[in-house]
Amino acid sequence: MKQDTNSIIVVDDVDAGEELEPEVHMANTVQLPATADSARTDKDESDARIKQIQVEAESRKNEFAKLLEEHAQVIKELKEMEDDTPSGAIAGPTQA
Repeated sequence: MKQDTNSIIVVDDVDAGEELEPEVHMANTVQLPATADSARTDKDESDARIKQIQVEAESRKNEFAKLLEEHAQVIKELKEMEDDTPSGAIAGPTQA
């Protein structure tokens, strides 16, 4: 046996110095369904979104680790190139 209940939340501007117009007051009224099915659906959707975010984060973490490894390899190769250059040689372009 299901019971459909609705909750109404009214948000009034507490800083306003004037009385709100009826249309404005109605614009601040929100109806939220409070059923067990909708709460379960919302939780399932939230759980699915959280799982998706976790998978994306893991993928980005792996990609970042790969980039760090590539960076370390490039630095290692540059240091080897610097070490192979004779101390009197100029490694960059010269001005004439």
